[in-house]
Amino acid sequence: MLRRMFRTWRSAASRSARMPADPRELHLDILYRDFRVGDHPLVELVRRTLAESNAAGSPGKLLHRPLAQYFLAQYFLHTLDLAGDRAECGVFQGTSALFLCYAARTRKASYAGEQLHLIDSFEGLSAPGAEDAFEIVDETGKRKRAVQSSGTYAAPLEVARNALRAFPAATFHRGWIPAVFAGLPEKRWSFVHIDVDLYEPTHGALGYFYPRLLPGGVIVCDDYGSPTFPGAKRAWDRYCGENGIGFVVLDTGQSVLLKPDRMN
Repeated sequence: MLRRMFRTWRSAASRSARMPADPRELHLDILYRDFRVGDHPLVELVRRTLAESNAAGSPGKLLHRPLAQYFLAQYFLHTLDLAGDRAECGVFQGTSALFLCYAARTRKASYAGEQLHLIDSFEGLSAPGAEDAFEIVDETGKRKRAVQSSGTYAAPLEVARNALRAFPAATFHRGWIPAVFAGLPEKRWSFVHIDVDLYEPTHGALGYFYPRLLPGGVIVCDDYGSPTFPGAKRAWDRYCGENGIGFVVLDTGQSVLLKPDRMN
């Protein structure tokens, strides 16, 4: 009996030793073990870019981030054969930009960030407006409106620049959106990633980039499905609705538009 109990305990202990400390790690393995960006296992590349950009990563996005980054990279790679430049609005610590650069190297080993423009205030969120308000329930059960605080998600430019040090051809543009666009070189664009959270900069980015977007070009909005950043969805819906622009919403909450070939 004792020997049987010992064997049972040893078997259970062995299984426990093989189990990850965080059970979500097992889900990551099940969901993404076959996902690759070029030769890179997806989850490993996500972790590498988080580490190299000194970003902790939100625990709540542990299962969401790999798929969102995978989708973003696929659209980025889709545009590499187009002539236009590429932009990211809302760089923070450079994690997504770094992921895209590594993805580009799977197609072109010498890629050093050419034609990539990284745009951010590097002072966090701008002041939210009425369109950015969302409902919360307080400790008494009462519903009330709230907004994210200005200055949230601030990171010095040097953090992102250091994260992208292996891609020295990438160009940084520091300033508030949309005012910073006045200093951009006049370009045609093939890819734009909008990750600025709030209504005004999202609407301003669409207003600047879409008329300059090449046929076949892509704009991705990271925050369309975010319940705590409803301004991004409101801005996207307004701009696309007023201009008759079709788009899709991915399961990750990202919204994506492809500019038709028939349009200039």
